[in-house]
Amino acid sequence: MAGGLVPSRLEAGRSLAGLFYLILGNRDGLRLFDLSADGFWRSFGAFFWAWPVQCFLWTGIWRAAPETRPESAQEIFRFFLVSTGFDVAAWVLPALLLLAVCQLFGISAKAPRLVIVNNWFGLLSAYIGFFPAALRYLTPVSDTANAFISLGVYAFVIWLYYRVVRMSVEGDLMISIFITLMMVMAGLTVSEIAFSALTR
Repeated sequence: MAGGLVPSRLEAGRSLAGLFYLILGNRDGLRLFDLSADGFWRSFGAFFWAWPVQCFLWTGIWRAAPETRPESAQEIFRFFLVSTGFDVAAWVLPALLLLAVCQLFGISAKAPRLVIVNNWFGLLSAYIGFFPAALRYLTPVSDTANAFISLGVYAFVIWLYYRVVRMSVEGDLMISIFITLMMVMAGLTVSEIAFSALTR
């Protein structure tokens, strides 16, 4: 699987299949990830596969706060530049937190594996998040109904993440819960800061 920074479609497909195996409780899914040093760094390149969807998701701000919608090409460029910067932070920060947590709990050997799985899960969660966002734009669903759908999808993603983490740390319940809650808080923090920056 050696190659450039951006993973191939084959590697992306294998990694997503690995996630599904882990979600189903089958640790053999870890064998489908490239757990080498090259695979570790290339897993960050999964961001490039998620970036188009991430850009679409950020435009949801224009619906929530129409007055912030950019009008000129320069404003549009700034909007996507800033949102992409926060997306990159949202991929790098979890990796740093995972490395620190694994050191804290004495499972440093599992840190690279967790980072790789976490990065690929970021791709999966981006496309799951596309569902409620597309409903918001393409169907006459009320804002209240869409809010409940979005909340349900978000809870579903958290549950999937917990399943993946637990398989990756070989079933340790407390560490899995801690990592899941930590990632939820980190994601919410980055999102809140990003929203503030993009709605100025």
